[in-house]
Amino acid sequence: MLVIVAGGLVLFLVVAALVFDVGLNLLDRRAEQNASDAAALAGARHLPVGYSYHAGCAGASSSLLAVKTACDVAAANGYVDGVGNRSVRVDIPPVAPSTKAGLSGHIEVTIGATRPSFFAGVIGQATQRTGARGVATNGTDIPLPYSLLALDPHGCGTNKINGAPGTAVTTDGTVHIDSDCPGPPGALLLSGNGVLTAPECDVVGYLNRTGGATNLCASAPTGVLVYGDPLRDLPPPPKPGLPAAVQPIGASPGPIPAGCPGGSSPATEAAPASCSFTDPSMNNKVYRIFPGLYPGGIAVTRATVYMDPGIYWIGGGGIDIKSTGPSTVHGQLISRAPGDNAAGTTPSGGVLIYNSTLPGAAYGPIHLNGGDGSTLALKPIQTGIYKNMVMFVDRAAATGNGDIDLNGDGSTLIISGTIYTATGNVKLNGSDSSAIGTQLICYNFVLNGSGAAFTLDYAPDDVFHLKGVGLVE
Repeated sequence: MLVIVAGGLVLFLVVAALVFDVGLNLLDRRAEQNASDAAALAGARHLPVGYSYHAGCAGASSSLLAVKTACDVAAANGYVDGVGNRSVRVDIPPVAPSTKAGLSGHIEVTIGATRPSFFAGVIGQATQRTGARGVATNGTDIPLPYSLLALDPHGCGTNKINGAPGTAVTTDGTVHIDSDCPGPPGALLLSGNGVLTAPECDVVGYLNRTGGATNLCASAPTGVLVYGDPLRDLPPPPKPGLPAAVQPIGASPGPIPAGCPGGSSPATEAAPASCSFTDPSMNNKVYRIFPGLYPGGIAVTRATVYMDPGIYWIGGGGIDIKSTGPSTVHGQLISRAPGDNAAGTTPSGGVLIYNSTLPGAAYGPIHLNGGDGSTLALKPIQTGIYKNMVMFVDRAAATGNGDIDLNGDGSTLIISGTIYTATGNVKLNGSDSSAIGTQLICYNFVLNGSGAAFTLDYAPDDVFHLKGVGLVE
């Protein structure tokens, strides 16, 4: 009986350790989280521009208002740095492993505490350590620091840069791959003499190089954390009404296509149809179209189509730009300011293409078919909550297989702004040089070609900016 009682007593103490120590740890951590969140929010109100601070609160200068305020709020909640086995640290900007590490306009407050164990000492744990972190921002206009952000958390071989004799991808922004694929084919696959050049490449999993591929990333840190979709709370644009009638332009105007606004049988939600500039009678004709709902999509194969600024809500069918006529006839889709219909492929007015679907209208990709002189030249929308976004693919409609498929071979590809398809795939193909002043946020990507050179010019002022204020982590 004594042996049984002794064994039961040890088991009782272990259970007590779980009940008392683990329970109290959870309570302590909740209090620390509340304090760190409040301190970060208070300090964020006073963040100076371009300022850097990385230290504890003990001895913090009273002239550093953001730091002093954060430390004062932490102390008011019972956490004074260096007192009672408690620590309070302030980092401006945040540091790893925070997902906001290095982002200006952010403050991180980390609170920790150590206390003696109640019963956990019987299993060798004399003390208990808990901690919490809060990150806040006072910024209302913050660009993401990425040229290319791939969100697929577990994809292996789904993010690729390949080609022969070699596809070169050059960007002046960070490349971040969320996939945790631990080995070949890799979270990011460089193959077939492909070359990646970037200031930093953050890959959560394995970066695989095969067939003479070259990784020229200036920095490739280890211990990279999953970033996740930074725009997951961004709502889709509401479905608008039907657009104004298509406007033919020029001394010899072409006919308005039947399925387009103003045509003989314009598309409606009840009867979706493509607004198709594909008939031979439209060879080299010029048109102006307007923002609104396009049930059944837009196809441009023979004409030059100028888009007035605004949101183009594509309800099935997608957008297809290519050439099917004589060699002198090319499909062109170009964003233009109202009334600005001069010849050329330089876009001016800004648009947002939201690619979705409607009942009775099957989803289609945004597709530029190169090799034939076709043109896709777009500037991003410049007003509203989507400012500096040029493409947004419906999260529920995307297929993950060429949702945005841009074949630059022989075509003109001029796009700026942010391309966002959180659940979709982006493909860039070709054998020519293409400079795209854009930011890609996608589920995964394929950059493919024969000697193609893709340049992703990252311009912070010209990409979508986060609008959130307050706690961000």
